[in-house]
Amino acid sequence: MKRTVVLAPLALLFATSLHLVHAAGNVVSIPLQRSFNRNSNILVTRRIARTRKQQGKDMMQLTPDVDFDEGSHDVEPDFGQVRLTDATDTYYYGMISVGTPSQNFTVTFDTGSANMWIPGIRCTSKACLQHNRYDHELSSTYQPLNGQFAIQYGTGEVRGVTGQDTVKVGGITIKGQPFAESISEDEVFELPDTEFDGLFGLAFKSLSSGGLVPPMTKMIEEALVDEPVFAFALSEGHRSFGELLLGGYNKLHYKGELRWMRVTRAKYWQVSMEGIWYGDGKFNMLSLSKNRDVSKIPLDLITGNPTDATLPDSWRQEKADETAEKARKKARRKAKESDLDMDLEEKRKRPSADTSPKLKKLLPARPNASPDTSAIIDTGTSFLLGDPSSVQLISRIIGADFHTGDMSCAHLSELKSFWITLGGFKFEIAPEHYVYRDPVKKTCSSAWVPSYDSPFWVLGDSFLRAYYAVFDVKEKKVGLAPINRPLRHV
Repeated sequence: MKRTVVLAPLALLFATSLHLVHAAGNVVSIPLQRSFNRNSNILVTRRIARTRKQQGKDMMQLTPDVDFDEGSHDVEPDFGQVRLTDATDTYYYGMISVGTPSQNFTVTFDTGSANMWIPGIRCTSKACLQHNRYDHELSSTYQPLNGQFAIQYGTGEVRGVTGQDTVKVGGITIKGQPFAESISEDEVFELPDTEFDGLFGLAFKSLSSGGLVPPMTKMIEEALVDEPVFAFALSEGHRSFGELLLGGYNKLHYKGELRWMRVTRAKYWQVSMEGIWYGDGKFNMLSLSKNRDVSKIPLDLITGNPTDATLPDSWRQEKADETAEKARKKARRKAKESDLDMDLEEKRKRPSADTSPKLKKLLPARPNASPDTSAIIDTGTSFLLGDPSSVQLISRIIGADFHTGDMSCAHLSELKSFWITLGGFKFEIAPEHYVYRDPVKKTCSSAWVPSYDSPFWVLGDSFLRAYYAVFDVKEKKVGLAPINRPLRHV
């Protein structure tokens, strides 16, 4: 199953001033509730790997964690708070209501999925019986769509039928919202592994299974929000509150300026990824791990910031070639920017209704990395998924078991930050975010997880807890800025 974010019912936050929130008016804040560690696919697989290791058996590969094929009452804007159920920093869920009269559900708000589904009353799977189930016969606004629905999440599958009904989320009422009610759910959705009832997708419509219109898309089309934007502020720590804001973003929740990155493919929230560095090291681990036996790469070359004289001859030439290529690309970027400035000057002389060049000017130049290097920003994944070679190298650096993720808690103070470049900007991932500490078992494990079938990296909550994330649906861009803690709820 996808490692999931848990947004749960908190108080709904309405911003009252433009100084606090971008886009006053139809802006709705859904506080997020933290819950127990429910990364069933990743965590269960790691437990199996530990068992196999103890038994002296061959290690198994971790299965892909992302599907690549493809409140206690009505949630009203009354700013009511909901108690957090926190055990570990892994996922977040929030409240929605469906039908007339309303039936209430907890859902995970997932930028890595585009569908909405909740358990149906006809579902008799153990997972369904443990959660709230939707009975469409009790709703006067329900209409069947007579479609079949099925999504595979790594180790678990959901099957159901489609329909439409009134959905309330954060005080917004969406009439005739298409969704699926499950008729079967695999055991991966059972308690205690999965506390939420269903899923509320926030990816692009092109990812939607069955062509169902995603809720955010419908909100935008029907002008239920002032701006086609939503934003996440994920909390950390026990009994803490996070926030999903629909229709704008809250300037209280971040420091500095948002760094905007283009979405390279409007399906997932996918951006270019240029590299990963450790500490102040010189080597890009994405490049370093390609076509090499990473188990034989001397770690002091990465962690010790070596001089050129200490490098193997082949690496010195490779580094020189890489530096020269960066210089050439930088020169090309400057030339393109100069041309764009000239184009804008011409447009000032000949006004046009098309302002897209100006909008593009606000974004960084296109990535320097190869076109197949990218990452998705995914609130529905708890950890950091990437290509196995790079993750194996990272695991060696931080002293983690590549298969189980286990590592000692004794030397965390000696670890350095990783730096990841997205869309031309460098973002820090500090040890407190890439090392998962289980507060109950008092153990530590790496948040870096190998993904064998993924065409891109997946940056989940371990990354997003450090940044305020703004998703612009219309302009197809993502903005990140360091999160401002403690989160201030207005």
